[in-house]
Amino acid sequence: MENRNWCCVCGSWLHFKRYWSMNYSLMHFLEYLLFSNAHFTVTSARRTPEQNKACNGAPNSQHLVGEAVDIKPYGSTTFGKLLEMIYLFSDNVSPFDQLIIYPTFIHVSFCLRNRRQVIDKRK
Repeated sequence: MENRNWCCVCGSWLHFKRYWSMNYSLMHFLEYLLFSNAHFTVTSARRTPEQNKACNGAPNSQHLVGEAVDIKPYGSTTFGKLLEMIYLFSDNVSPFDQLIIYPTFIHVSFCLRNRRQVIDKRK
């Protein structure tokens, strides 16, 4: 039986699963941060094509397929500590595909490519 508590606003469970599922490694990474008592805010995760266009996202954004999340440190967790935890998870559990470091937030994605691509846009 389908769980109707988790469905699209249109009421379709299949529509929800198709458009709102998230990458398993990405969810495991977020769970790792939470269990490690990291404090962070998710500023962007899975996006619809409309949401992606509204925020000027790349047409091939990994946010569109649930492979990326944008996070920023909160409270006692520093920017550096969050980056340290990303690298620790990537080195020991599941490698990230892409890490983009912006001045105010961090974009991290996980998928089968596992490029470990790092782009620093703070400069």
